[in-house]
Amino acid sequence: MPKVSICIPAYNQIEYLKRTIDSVIIQTFTDYEIVITDDSVSNVVRDLVNDYNGVGKIKYFKNSKSLGSPENWNESLRRATGDYIKIMHHDDWFYDKNSLGKYVALLDENPTSDFAFAATLASSENDNDYIHEVNKHQILELFNNPLVLFKNNFVGAPSTTIFRRKNDIFFDRNMKWLVDFDFYIRVLSINNKFEYSNEVLTVTFRPEGRVTEFCENNMEIEIFEYFYLINKIHKNPKLSASREYKKSMIRVINVCKKYHVHSVKQVRASGYNDDIPKHIQVYFRINTFNKFLGKVYFKFLNVIS
Repeated sequence: MPKVSICIPAYNQIEYLKRTIDSVIIQTFTDYEIVITDDSVSNVVRDLVNDYNGVGKIKYFKNSKSLGSPENWNESLRRATGDYIKIMHHDDWFYDKNSLGKYVALLDENPTSDFAFAATLASSENDNDYIHEVNKHQILELFNNPLVLFKNNFVGAPSTTIFRRKNDIFFDRNMKWLVDFDFYIRVLSINNKFEYSNEVLTVTFRPEGRVTEFCENNMEIEIFEYFYLINKIHKNPKLSASREYKKSMIRVINVCKKYHVHSVKQVRASGYNDDIPKHIQVYFRINTFNKFLGKVYFKFLNVIS
């Protein structure tokens, strides 16, 4: 059994995938397997993998039908056999040859932590690069309550993380836009101990045509997923009892304001049909009756949170 499974959910774009694989095979830490789950219709990914036959660490799986994101991520997790999971999206890559070893050390040296992440170089096609890192205040906030990620996912993309393999924790297949920090919240609500390195260990690439571009500023997706997530949090007694839960409701109301959604009926139009928190329902009713009183109630929610 390898120490770490490098899970690469692939979909076409073999020029990016090749760069990812190349960044793995140069690593000085070598106790790993590469798990590639292929969601492509064509055989371009399979043909590329065949070019790496001499590597001997790649396990390739062609999905019988297209799973989409994030279920293809989950398929990689299901196929993994390592103690640790290191997801690498097919358009991301390791920063240098020592990156994987440093990721592994974060968990090896801290056996009570199940989750770790690191700073990353965020890169794009227009060369607007920057280093994404986390400050001490954010680290403390995250340790105290993972719901802080609801207002700002400062952990970043899954490629910035490494975690212990758990058979019962997967990415929520009903989500696309908030799927990563929903996963982090669930992992950290079980065990809030985590590790962070401010050293850049990965490069996350932002090509055109990403799933997140489709989701961002998409009213139906954002409204559905924010209500879906706040309801999941509401059903978790540990999380819903915290002040951060109320702050999360404020975030949901702000998303509603962004899209001029002012009623339960409009929320239902997004496809969300489950429970809506009482504070948000009250806000809708008051705001519909009198917008000034709606603003007053919104300020009240800010005070009590």
